[in-house]
Amino acid sequence: MSAPKRIAAFFTLADRGVVSAAALFKADQFEDCTLYVQQIVERVARALLTHAGVPFGTSHNLAQMAQALPEGHPFRNRIREFDDFSTAVTAYRYPSPAGDLRRPPQIDYLQTRLAEAERLVGDAKAFVYGP
Repeated sequence: MSAPKRIAAFFTLADRGVVSAAALFKADQFEDCTLYVQQIVERVARALLTHAGVPFGTSHNLAQMAQALPEGHPFRNRIREFDDFSTAVTAYRYPSPAGDLRRPPQIDYLQTRLAEAERLVGDAKAFVYGP
């Protein structure tokens, strides 16, 4: 797959994630919404890494992705700011060994971060494709 096509695919998945996360939030499915916020940011990070020509493995850790972006990259800190969502990939999908379910972030915080993730998608697309 060519880099431009792969970048576009990541943005398509990020856009779909925004729609899904908003629907989950509205349905009070906050744990699943948290997972989707992580996925939105991961897909944006992967699009930006591809755009920058930086290969990246299979890790879902947002701080690692941010660190892999070139020094001074305008989205490096914005991606890193979502690192507290890195564990959402597994934390809300599986019970603890004791059978406990993890509580999602505070609802107001989650709503704010979802809105920030949505803005991140738009801003990253403008960065890659122009205004």
